[in-house]
Amino acid sequence: MPGAHTISLIVVTVAVFYLYTRPWIRIELVSLLLLVTLLLIFYLFPYDGPGTRLTETEIFQSFGHPALIAICSLMILARGLTTTGAMEPAVRLLSRLWKLNRWLGFLCTLAIVGVASAFLNDTPVLVLVLPMLLSLSERTRYPASKTLMPVNFAILAGGMLTSVGTSTNLLVLRIAEDLGMRPMGLFDFTGTALVAFLLAIPYLWIVAPYLLPSTDQVATRSNRLYEARVVVAAENPKLRGRKLRDLARILGRPLSVTGLVRAGQELPPAADEELLTGDALLLRDTPEGLREFASTFNVDLFERAGTEHFMAKTAEADTRLAELVVSNTSDLGGRTLRQAGFTEQHQIVVVGLSTGRGGLLHRASDIADTPLSAGDILLVQGGADRIERLRGRQDLMLLDANLVLPHSPLAPVALIIMASVLVVAALHLLPIHVASFLGVIAMLLTRCVRFEGIGGALSLEVVLLIASSVALGQSLVATGAAGWVAQSITVVMQYLPPAAQIAVFMAFAAVLTNFVSNAATAAVGTPIAIATAQQLGLPLEPFVLAILFGANLSYATPMAYQTNVIIMNAAGYRFVDFVKVGGPLVVLMLVVLSFLLANRYGL
Repeated sequence: MPGAHTISLIVVTVAVFYLYTRPWIRIELVSLLLLVTLLLIFYLFPYDGPGTRLTETEIFQSFGHPALIAICSLMILARGLTTTGAMEPAVRLLSRLWKLNRWLGFLCTLAIVGVASAFLNDTPVLVLVLPMLLSLSERTRYPASKTLMPVNFAILAGGMLTSVGTSTNLLVLRIAEDLGMRPMGLFDFTGTALVAFLLAIPYLWIVAPYLLPSTDQVATRSNRLYEARVVVAAENPKLRGRKLRDLARILGRPLSVTGLVRAGQELPPAADEELLTGDALLLRDTPEGLREFASTFNVDLFERAGTEHFMAKTAEADTRLAELVVSNTSDLGGRTLRQAGFTEQHQIVVVGLSTGRGGLLHRASDIADTPLSAGDILLVQGGADRIERLRGRQDLMLLDANLVLPHSPLAPVALIIMASVLVVAALHLLPIHVASFLGVIAMLLTRCVRFEGIGGALSLEVVLLIASSVALGQSLVATGAAGWVAQSITVVMQYLPPAAQIAVFMAFAAVLTNFVSNAATAAVGTPIAIATAQQLGLPLEPFVLAILFGANLSYATPMAYQTNVIIMNAAGYRFVDFVKVGGPLVVLMLVVLSFLLANRYGL
């Protein structure tokens, strides 16, 4: 019979998995609650098992786990590549190929992003290519909705090619090492993953575009609407005293005025309503339409109050409008712009907001006080230099395709440092967490990455998620909970052929990763997979890799991975689009990878 610690850990695991699926609670908060729960359990009731003692001290050691060090270091290295423009030649090459031939460009994009994500975190790769794809979509009139999801899935699939491709890979392998499995090198499972990747590419290139919605069903940059607020100033005769019907006549096109705020009261936008000093017009338009309105009537798309100290320093010719997507790693999630002090922190102003919750706000005046969610898009205005500083961040993704890619003389240095880290790790000269940390030091010393830029590279969500997941995984092993679960599974699994056993574990991880967290899936699934393999008397590697691959199959739901959330609002996808395109891809990869693993290990 399982002991009190075993039962409590199983209950905690089930509760955590449930909370990870709830949209009303943030992942960081769940991770913190998990850490606090584990600390309290082992502080009040230390575990003394056969050769094992587990207290709150061991729980805190998860923050120094090699997997977490390696993941954070690789995030910073990716930041160095992005900010120096080291990947610029590849992006420019893809742009030329698209202009030469759309289908050739699309195929090469899928292949190149997949290979890039084998060595870089998935999000920076998407950061680099997303503006290019949106720009090419407008230029070629080929819907962005046909390309964004396939490219995103190619990035996710490419992450399985090496041990550093995703944080999930590193986490699974480090936990497996801690539990006695032999260390795996950088390319130990590349051959297996490469076959699956090469089979996925034709599906993403040919089949997926036909399953996805077309332009008239999505919100591409050219027709994505924002709500904005314009105040009628006393010194502005172009607006003051005019009627609303006059504005459309002057513009020469229809104008969507959703409301008129006067003395704190919202009035219906009657066509013959005359504008008075202090009135606030609530507009609904595209970024280009808002820019045209501001230029025609000589107005600001933002409140001057509180912005004079930095907007006055920006020359009019240097002012840019840009779009920023709020990712699920951003601290803006669940907070308002006013609470976050967004304007003061970034020295730019938000002039419009497009939400991922059915479109637009009811009142544009609520922009500063509207709680934000992952996938929301901010239309911001400010100096080009300040906007450029946001490029490469994982919490706020810059979508503006008109801004030039960064280029720095340090780009070759950043590439050399990253390549050196990978070579050293591949040759087993140093462990990956040591090599990547030394690479970060080299990036800082050469100024490829600045100390102030580290915060934009790291994700609090990832740090807490990995640390809490490692602590939970270690607790499950130490208390015997993983062994008890594995024993229960073995009762059923022993009647299945080994290939089917691998497929079951991979399917288990795939289902969890699409609804919970890939890190939690990896941390909990790996110990159980190892314990099951030991009890069945089978090799550990195929079962561990089944968890690794399964935890990477984040295709079937938008919440499965942060890049899914980003493209969802950028292209206007619905939940069903991920199921329709990602579901078959999950099945394809699961079948192929299970067969390949069983064949490779002679099962």
